[in-house]
Amino acid sequence: MLIDTNVSFGHWPFARLPKRNLKALDAHLKKHKIGHALVSHLETLFAPDPHPYNLELIKAAKRYNRFTPVPVLNLNNPDWLEGLEIYRKKTGLKAVKLYPNFHNYSLNSGRTNELIRYLTDHNIRLIINIRMVDERHQYFALKVNGVPLKQLVGIGERFPDFRFLCTGLYRPEILELADQCETFSTDMSTADWHDLINELLGKLSPDRLFFGSHTPLMVTKANTLKLELAPISTKLKKQIGKENAKKFFHL
Repeated sequence: MLIDTNVSFGHWPFARLPKRNLKALDAHLKKHKIGHALVSHLETLFAPDPHPYNLELIKAAKRYNRFTPVPVLNLNNPDWLEGLEIYRKKTGLKAVKLYPNFHNYSLNSGRTNELIRYLTDHNIRLIINIRMVDERHQYFALKVNGVPLKQLVGIGERFPDFRFLCTGLYRPEILELADQCETFSTDMSTADWHDLINELLGKLSPDRLFFGSHTPLMVTKANTLKLELAPISTKLKKQIGKENAKKFFHL
């Protein structure tokens, strides 16, 4: 059974996606042999304050063993740290997620440094989402570029012992970033190529590759097959599909 590091819940306004509540999402992931998922609320991307949606997800996810809720922080909000304290006290917080491009701030900010120091002190992991959809497929009235790689490199330079997970990197971005940052890990949901995993393993150690389906914005089965059909050993498939996330997020 896989551990999925990139699942979303809620309404996405730019595509006719399946309207799944958490019960239906739970059944959907089970069908695709995903035993556990780190889930964030889609509507946190568009609301000025993500806090109510984070609380909604945390409360609803308590009924399902398959889900670990991952609150989203908007570092532009003056009370982001107060919200983080609430999430830590309400749940066994494993990770938080950032969407810097949607919330319009730079990872070079002092707030990012403050967040990383807090997460380090409390042994909480950081997920940085790079993009939600291919830029060529975005809604014409809302164009959001991916997070610049140099900002990720900056985190590695300022905090050389802090590991973080990126979701939504393209294959060329992963290969480029591998030469510049030793502390990032990545899912492969938006990376596609012939013999992708072996190519990435030429640049990254196996412990830095994580399974992520990007459900519901991408077809779940397409990303499970990316791992299932890869010409790599069963041991490596297990490590990438489950063991890395289990160890990294203390699941």
